[in-house]
Amino acid sequence: MISSGKTLLFFGIYAMLAGFSFILFPDKLTSILQLPPVPEAWANIIGLLGLVIGSYDIYCGKANIQPFIKVSVFVRLGFFIATVLLFATKQMPVGVILFGSVDAIGAIWTYLALKAEAAKQ
Repeated sequence: MISSGKTLLFFGIYAMLAGFSFILFPDKLTSILQLPPVPEAWANIIGLLGLVIGSYDIYCGKANIQPFIKVSVFVRLGFFIATVLLFATKQMPVGVILFGSVDAIGAIWTYLALKAEAAKQ
């Protein structure tokens, strides 16, 4: 597995853990992050989305699927920007930026790995 694939694999593991957390401990998670309460059914949907996204990331990272790895950088940075906008427009508390920050850090890590791999070629 190449470096950029590893970064996506690790991000996928994080996404799956976040998904499981939303399913198993929605009230605790939203309380810790100071997010508004989420009805249990919606917490399960959010958790399932985390599991789906995480499984894509794990599979594509392990398989070194470069187009997916590359587009994930833009998608994750876009998610970070969206969380900042949700906070800035007072739709969500500051805790939502924590989720976006993890995406941004992961995206930057993947970008740097892609850049290093390109330099080796």
